[in-house]
Amino acid sequence: MKNQTIFFLFFISCVAGCGSPAQFAGSPGQTLGESCLSLSASIERSPGEHPGEVDYQEYAHLKTPPLPPDEAVKRFQLEEGFRIELVACEPMVVDPIAMDIDADGRLWVVNMPSYNRMPVRELLETTGERTTEREAALEEKARQEKPDASIVILEDTDTDGVMDKYRVFKEGLDRPLAIKVLSDGVLVGAPPNLWLIRDTDGNGKGDEEELVSDSYGPPPTVATQGGNNNLLWGSDNWIYSTDFPSLRRVSGRWQTRPFEPLGQWGLAQDNWGRLYSSHNSWPLQAHLIPHGYSERHPGHKPEAGVNLRIAPNEPLWPAHPTGVNRGYRVGVITREDGTLRQATGVAATVIYRGHQFGEQYQGNAFSPEAAGNLIKRLIIAGDPGDIDQEARFAYEGREFLTSTDERFRPVNIYNAPDGAIYVVDMYRGLYDYLLWVTDYLRDYTLEHELDIPTGIYGRIYRIVRDDREIDYRTPKFSKMTPTEASEYLRHSNGWLRDTAQQVLVQCPSEEVIPILEEMVNSHSEQPWTRFHALWTLEGLPRATYRQDRLTQVALRALDDPHPRLRSSAIRILEPAISAGLQEVLGRLERLIADENAPYVLLQLLASLGESHSDRALQMMASILDQQADSIYFRDIALTGDYQREARLEAILREEYNWDEELGEGYAALLTSLSDGAPTASDRTLDHLSSEEKTLFEQGAGKWAICMACHGAEGQGIAGVGPALNGSEWVTGNPQALARIVLQGFRGGAAERGEAIPNEMPGHAFMSDQELAGILTYIRHSWGNQASPVTSDDIGRVRHATAGRTEPWTPAELRRLDR
Repeated sequence: MKNQTIFFLFFISCVAGCGSPAQFAGSPGQTLGESCLSLSASIERSPGEHPGEVDYQEYAHLKTPPLPPDEAVKRFQLEEGFRIELVACEPMVVDPIAMDIDADGRLWVVNMPSYNRMPVRELLETTGERTTEREAALEEKARQEKPDASIVILEDTDTDGVMDKYRVFKEGLDRPLAIKVLSDGVLVGAPPNLWLIRDTDGNGKGDEEELVSDSYGPPPTVATQGGNNNLLWGSDNWIYSTDFPSLRRVSGRWQTRPFEPLGQWGLAQDNWGRLYSSHNSWPLQAHLIPHGYSERHPGHKPEAGVNLRIAPNEPLWPAHPTGVNRGYRVGVITREDGTLRQATGVAATVIYRGHQFGEQYQGNAFSPEAAGNLIKRLIIAGDPGDIDQEARFAYEGREFLTSTDERFRPVNIYNAPDGAIYVVDMYRGLYDYLLWVTDYLRDYTLEHELDIPTGIYGRIYRIVRDDREIDYRTPKFSKMTPTEASEYLRHSNGWLRDTAQQVLVQCPSEEVIPILEEMVNSHSEQPWTRFHALWTLEGLPRATYRQDRLTQVALRALDDPHPRLRSSAIRILEPAISAGLQEVLGRLERLIADENAPYVLLQLLASLGESHSDRALQMMASILDQQADSIYFRDIALTGDYQREARLEAILREEYNWDEELGEGYAALLTSLSDGAPTASDRTLDHLSSEEKTLFEQGAGKWAICMACHGAEGQGIAGVGPALNGSEWVTGNPQALARIVLQGFRGGAAERGEAIPNEMPGHAFMSDQELAGILTYIRHSWGNQASPVTSDDIGRVRHATAGRTEPWTPAELRRLDR
């Protein structure tokens, strides 16, 4: 298989932590930098650089000239009591589009001078000649330009709040749209590729590239803004992008689980891990329901509560008229005076989680509208235990921030360690993709001379509340011991809590386990501290923190007074739910009777779909009987009943007296169940024992995820995954097949001289029961006829190959038959 196929073979129930314990685990008392934050340590030792100077007089003659930073700051109008400060500017940052802040507070900025670069005047001045052929030729001309995007590292060495140290980490990148700094490298999303770039010699420059995936969205056209973007480490230890499976690293290998596309540009999370994004015309979108369950049923993907617009897109109150692509739509997009009245250029929204603004701003959304040169503030309503959310504008007739400088283009906003929010400003006049520019915006751009210059300017600002202190000294996590880092899980600043969790997960240490367990169990701790401590324990490698111990902590967390702690505990219990542990299922039965928070019940319904026991199906029916009128519950239930639709329908009809006359919700669900896929009893499996049929059914339920690589009928997907129907490896020696799924496979096509080898990653993180179910299913489907595989079979092979880390080759596997 190609690299990207790794990502569609893993189950939602995987909870092993990121990073390899052998690589990252340190000795007691060691700092995180000494044990595993190698990237931070190496950068600190490298020399600084100087990027040169900028001549601000060269373009001062333009009708709408670019302003020096000190002049641009004067053009801002903010909510009373706030100020805006310059953090960095050109030539350190040039057309910046995204950034990340590392564990020691340095800024890693993506500069893209060639963003949507095309022969501007050549295109804009061709009035009446905008033919398809001519535009295609201009696009191809732009495409041939040498990639010039870079990642630069900025540092404030004298703690005055202004970046004074500059370094180029990587240059010559082709349209990178996402960045996430990890302990040992930097994830960079440059569609269609996702790279992990490392500094192996300690000089502060990326010199090694690992291709994590070559399917990180389709290759972009010159219209860069259309690509997959943003990499967000979620509170559940998965890394998210707008339109890519969620990602995590386990024992040095990358894994994914499904993630439903969210928004268009930017990702943010609140204090409870709820995810938000935005669309160019909509300031705030969210997944209201638990995500990651969309691939469980081949015939049903959840739609209700997925990527939902939760805020209006008008009115806007910019400080001056601006040129926008559809500005000719007076009364709709613009007002009579030329000011923008409806969102049209929304960029990456942030959920404020800092400590500097004050409590009334916690959880507010700050949404940049690049076309209107403004930042809008939204207040999100909704109890953490509820499913629904909605947001309203914080002001009437004004905005949180506006600017009269039409080159101010806020495209990204971030929480920061000092408690403020940082604004990434591309600072350019024309930022639209030129082949999408209407004649209206073309004429406006030429009249105001906004098309020039490009590739020169860029700013990063900090927004600060005036009447509250701010400390520019950033905590240095690389200098801390794990115990010291764990204290930041108590901080009121969400960025610091997130970062503490991330470094503890990436640099696992047994010394913090008692501290974290005490945090989870103590209701005197803040809910967010308990929340982060629980997920930090989940993120530790199972070699450091055993699964059975995590299960017991999660069971106790079901008694937590905060609904998001209870729902998190349920998700963490999914491996135990999938394995059918009676202690866990019994406790969840009691939870159903006592739980009042809708979101907790919805998460429980989703997680029960991981089990193929009749007891779990009975519990799903119990929840549905309470929540039949909710489309959210009906939708989630249908993702988890694959191959069991008839049984669930029978339970609802016979034990809960459901019928279509009870109401629209009842009728809708019963119809969906009756129209569902056939159950295992409809297949010819008479030769299997009852235990083997159970294994088959469990494998059938899990197969929905494997289909992404191997096809719904095991027919394979060209360039992605091999066919399983009729495969000698599927129907042959079960010991060889068990080795393939445990440690992986490499070969096949390579033996035939093909350029792309046939590869499959190992799935040793899965239980013996899960693997046995899948193998039994594929050996009895699509015409395959082979013996079942039991969990004992898997266990014996697992024990015999315990030290194996490399994938198996065909030659090695064939020797098993001799």
